[in-house]
Amino acid sequence: MHPVYRVFKPVAQWLQVFAGRLPGEYTVAKLDAFDCFRLQTSPWQVTGILLLTPMGCLVANVLIESIPLSDPATGFYGSLHFQARNFLVATTVMTTLITTKVSCVSHLTPRSWRFICGMSLTLAGVAIATNAVISIAVGIFPVPFTQFAPTGPMAVIGGLINQRFLETPENRVRLQRLDRWLAMDLAPILIYPIFTAVFMAVQSTQQLWLSLLLPVLKFLLRYLLWLVVRGEIDLVGAATCSVGHLYHILFTVMCLQNAKSWKTYAVVIAVNTIQMLLNCRGILQDSDEIRRTAEQLTESPGDDHEDAVTSALTIAQQENVAKLLHRKRFSRFFSLFPGYQHADYVSKHQKLLRRSSSVNLRHSSVPNVMTNSKVDGAVAPISKMSTPILPTKRLSWKISSDSFTTEILVASFAKRGEDTRQVCAREQEAYVRQVTSALHQTEIVLLRSYITIFALPFYGLYQALLFSLPNRRYFVTMATTTTFDAVAGMIFHMLVLCGLELLFLVVYVTLISHRLGFSGLHQLAFVLWSQRILIQGKFIMLPPS
Repeated sequence: MHPVYRVFKPVAQWLQVFAGRLPGEYTVAKLDAFDCFRLQTSPWQVTGILLLTPMGCLVANVLIESIPLSDPATGFYGSLHFQARNFLVATTVMTTLITTKVSCVSHLTPRSWRFICGMSLTLAGVAIATNAVISIAVGIFPVPFTQFAPTGPMAVIGGLINQRFLETPENRVRLQRLDRWLAMDLAPILIYPIFTAVFMAVQSTQQLWLSLLLPVLKFLLRYLLWLVVRGEIDLVGAATCSVGHLYHILFTVMCLQNAKSWKTYAVVIAVNTIQMLLNCRGILQDSDEIRRTAEQLTESPGDDHEDAVTSALTIAQQENVAKLLHRKRFSRFFSLFPGYQHADYVSKHQKLLRRSSSVNLRHSSVPNVMTNSKVDGAVAPISKMSTPILPTKRLSWKISSDSFTTEILVASFAKRGEDTRQVCAREQEAYVRQVTSALHQTEIVLLRSYITIFALPFYGLYQALLFSLPNRRYFVTMATTTTFDAVAGMIFHMLVLCGLELLFLVVYVTLISHRLGFSGLHQLAFVLWSQRILIQGKFIMLPPS
């Protein structure tokens, strides 16, 4: 292998992960939950989920904007409304973060609303008090980077509360991983105001080049989030997409609002259109891969009338395939998320757990008791074992030739049959993982489209509401939108993007239905409902103000 190729290959692979589609797949537990959801949910319920999911974000932002802002020149002692507004924002953000963490870990005892509200109010009070001390001590108001100045004291107080009320030896590792994930959700907020300030200060030609950085910023944010969350197999898609793409929308509307040239608007349209076309290409590629994998199966994946979800679920619950899926580093059979790890699913497959435990005890040099390896409802992976097919002791030459030949033939046929079953199970495992990987990718595509369709009209409505306020001059986001025509033009540009995204959503749903065999709207509603705390929390904690 050429030295240049050795260097180029890992770089190319990293760029493919960074700028391409992030890897991931459904667990069989999530696949089973999705299959039950689409069978038990009516079209009216799906419609209600799609329409009502953003209501929490709308209510939170309207409530925040109902608190008027006063002239910053009045200083700290005249900033009661400003402090009340920041306190409400901090309380809302902390509530969503704590609720998300509690919903992701099973067997946490303090799950009452009193604990969540008490901790949220405490941390919000710490944030306001820290900014007040800084403002009085230094004589500056408002404090620069108000959202980040109290990060240190809040982290210390939050860590003490977690250690006192939440952490146990069994869930400490998982809670620490979730804390890193939720901290990463907040970190990108720093990028948005900096990018906005720079974009508003530069000339139109420089704005054009900055607008080309939008996909780079988006890819960087989602890649960093994916690195932290990738261990949460069933949540990584919604977690990275909700935060990364929502910030992409904020960057986009900021460019539309403050653009000084029509070329910048054209670049934004082009970047979004290219992304949509790549999404369509990805769906077609996944469907072709599933078809090719199904054709290579030694045994048929199921009834010809079954869709990919049903056939994959049927195959995945076969004993040999289930073992292979469960042996991965992160089990692809059971879920870490309590919302998918239902008691009936665990009891249904309790036989697999018991058998895995007994096999490990017989064949592993180090005992690995499954029941003692569970952490937060997750099942530890099964250690790899090799069951001997042929006798390990040397055959005695005293055995007659006929008997010896018979034993060799029996062992040969047994080994051949065992090899055939293993090959068949590997093929079926590949088919199941191909389907679950395609579901993961379509989930991200549908969530991106849904967030865009929701966020663009919402931000336009938000700007119209701010324009009607008498104190709009104190809002940074209204610095360049000072006339009715400017607001109307910005809303028109956002509606054009929204209409384009709505058109592509119809294309996505059509492709998923015809090429993959299930309803894209059902999948979108399933994710929005089953992960409603996580997704709505991301919407609420990212108000554009």
